[in-house]
Amino acid sequence: MDLGQLLRDCEIAFTGRLTTMTRDQAFSLAKVFGAKPQNWVTKQTDYLVVGLIETALGEEPITKKLLTGTPTISERDFLDWCQARLAQWSRSLGG
Repeated sequence: MDLGQLLRDCEIAFTGRLTTMTRDQAFSLAKVFGAKPQNWVTKQTDYLVVGLIETALGEEPITKKLLTGTPTISERDFLDWCQARLAQWSRSLGG
């Protein structure tokens, strides 16, 4: 699938600690670039963006959101998608 279209019009949720931005910033970016951010995973959630999952030593790094079976992408993939969308906009403006 084309990275530029991957999350467009998709409902996405976030889990874990985002290392490059706040959750509010991630929601704003998602909205600006055409995704539909959610606070929690529902049956309509298309992708789960996974940040850093911190656990105690010896515990498996998992959150309840990861147990839903929702397809996941990394925080880096989310940022790459935002960058690809921005590049598309730039090209359409002749830049």
